[in-house]
Amino acid sequence: MSKALIIFLFIISATLTNGQTVQRGVDIKLGYNSPVFNFDNTYNGDIGFNIGILYPFADNIQFSLNTGYTKWGFDNNGFNLKNTNDHYTSFDITAPLSIIPFTFGIKYYATNTKVRPYFSVELGFFYYTQKATGSYTWVGKPGDAEESNSIPELKDSGFRPMVSAGAGIVTPINKEWMLDFQIKMNTLLNAQSVNGSNNSGAVEGTSSTHFFLSIAAGINYFF
Repeated sequence: MSKALIIFLFIISATLTNGQTVQRGVDIKLGYNSPVFNFDNTYNGDIGFNIGILYPFADNIQFSLNTGYTKWGFDNNGFNLKNTNDHYTSFDITAPLSIIPFTFGIKYYATNTKVRPYFSVELGFFYYTQKATGSYTWVGKPGDAEESNSIPELKDSGFRPMVSAGAGIVTPINKEWMLDFQIKMNTLLNAQSVNGSNNSGAVEGTSSTHFFLSIAAGINYFF
């Protein structure tokens, strides 16, 4: 992961320091990332950040290179509601899921007015890490005492493709600075997340498509 991030940041740095005269910008956003559809069954929304290098291509088109970081916490209460029964009486699990995206983006500005709405698409990949640890309580038959056992550790990581589509609006503060507000739907392909337990008390990870909704605000600085 660290090598991939270093390479990506090196590419961004190289684009900032070359001798071309085309105006460029920096995009920094802080946002709330909410899991949706099946992804929200066992994960909670959380704050993440995004950093991008902006390349105006035409009056209404802008390219970008983007990265960032998002980490979701595991919804242990939701997991217990779905997986406890006569034998497995409770689970106490920590299973955060974090991602670092690396994407190429295109923005299309719908107007040339001072306040400019836009539509955006991003394509690329993300690096994710998933680690589940914890314990569960077990009752062999009614009347028996509860037994506490550790769950086998579940770990996974890797690179997977992703795509995002959204809309937003920018409004200038002055010639160099702009406020940027954005909402977008993000699709993570084949990322593992914890979604259930088997009969041995081990948690199960499933690689599937996950969706999360981002609502973000930030600044664009052009130089």
